[in-house]
Amino acid sequence: MKFSDSVKAILLAAIDDLAADPEKYAKRPGRDFTRNRKLGFKRLILMLLTMEGECIREEIYTYFGRSTDAPSKAAFYRQLHNLKDGALRCLLLAFNRQLKNNLFNGKYRLVACDGSALDIFRDPDDPDTFYPPGGMSPKGYNQAYINAFYSILDRRFTDLVIQPGRKRNEYSAFCQMVDASGPAGDGPASIYLGDRGYASYNNFAHVIENGQHFLIRRTDKKAEKILGRSLEGVQALDTHVERILSRSQSKKKRWRPELAESYRHICAKVPMDYLTDTRPEYDIALRAVRFELSSGSYESLITNLPDREFDMDGFRELYHLRWDQENAYRDVKYPLRLKALRSKKYEYVAQEIWARAILHNFCSEIALSVEIEQNERKHECQVNYSQAVKTCRDFLRIHDGKSVMDAEGLIASNIEAVRPGRTFPRQKRFKIPMSFCYRN
Repeated sequence: MKFSDSVKAILLAAIDDLAADPEKYAKRPGRDFTRNRKLGFKRLILMLLTMEGECIREEIYTYFGRSTDAPSKAAFYRQLHNLKDGALRCLLLAFNRQLKNNLFNGKYRLVACDGSALDIFRDPDDPDTFYPPGGMSPKGYNQAYINAFYSILDRRFTDLVIQPGRKRNEYSAFCQMVDASGPAGDGPASIYLGDRGYASYNNFAHVIENGQHFLIRRTDKKAEKILGRSLEGVQALDTHVERILSRSQSKKKRWRPELAESYRHICAKVPMDYLTDTRPEYDIALRAVRFELSSGSYESLITNLPDREFDMDGFRELYHLRWDQENAYRDVKYPLRLKALRSKKYEYVAQEIWARAILHNFCSEIALSVEIEQNERKHECQVNYSQAVKTCRDFLRIHDGKSVMDAEGLIASNIEAVRPGRTFPRQKRFKIPMSFCYRN
């Protein structure tokens, strides 16, 4: 059996496990997904995963064939409505559990955490997602916000928290995903890599309480508050600090007044889940790192990684790897066609996001296994991921039991040159979502 066939078998087995007990994933247990329909639970999931950028009618024809026996659009929307929130998350987790994990230094999983805004259909009546007219858009626009954990070495999404754009909260999303991942236990420990939007004492504490590690970027101003001194003129730094967090600013209420310099006040409006009435003080040990980048600027990081395994050069390498998640978001939105949303309701938009994340993992697992013969080419070559996505999507869509596709061969025949060091400025602007009016 080829590797692509085994990956497909794992995904189909995960879908079968969900379909075997549809009551857990139906909004109305005992009623939804109980009848034998053309578009049953399994086919609904597979169709969600393999949809491209066409309208629903064309997507149905693509999956079932252009026939009068194909299900109607109404049947699709009815079954989609019956699918419970969280069903696709269960599928993502079940699929990932059966895949091999690549470890850093043989013992750590590298998990990047980042967010990305997704422009959805304009609805001025939705206060949770609508942004009023301004410099980004003269008519206003709606957005959903995706927070994701992304396994860098495996190139797969491990968990998502989807929020309405106006209610985005990266801090709470991070804590939610860390707690859902749980402690390391007998498995490998995780190193969570995050940008400045995830730097908070509460996030640090959640990672530490789960027995994991973090490496999170911090602004110089906030790093100075942790250290208690200025970083002006400091070119390199690697030091440990121990801090005592408290809600109270009263010196009389401190349990250890002799450690006055170690106390840090946490405002009542700032989340800190481990400060309670019975636990008014929380001890936290951190490691502050600062180094110079090739551009001449300086980077400040906060971590709890041990000295014996990670030095300054190691931190540079680790933080640079975090940018692979930016490429993953690009792939999900464009080659995987998340920008071509078919849904207007927020709950259905969330389902499409989960479906694209699962398909991304499926495609990445197969594409990474393909070996490219370098021969005597001028440049080193790699898989053309955009073409690989199309191949893997068609490969997953095959369900007649007769058609055969050489997925690895097709992927290996579509390659591109690797040109390291190329950079492009990030474009920060609102992009109008694809509209139903311009679809065939």
